[in-house]
Amino acid sequence: MTQSFQKRRVSVTIDASLLQEIDRLTDNRSAAFEEALRLWRAQRIEAELRTYYQSCSQPNAEFENNWADYAYQQLKETETREEI
Repeated sequence: MTQSFQKRRVSVTIDASLLQEIDRLTDNRSAAFEEALRLWRAQRIEAELRTYYQSCSQPNAEFENNWADYAYQQLKETETREEI
């Protein structure tokens, strides 16, 4: 997943054996680090969402689930109507 955003050069210090493993797996260190950071960010967001929903009361969780079901149904109807 390549984005067309402006990129910035950074310097990081990592374990030598980890860098050797990255170099063994890819010729493009920057792409590997970018993908790793995207995955890390997604995992953090997922963990925060999990924490939020685990702290919700049962009625609130049911309300959220009902909205999710409704949104999914609307999406499917739109896809059918728009032939997507």
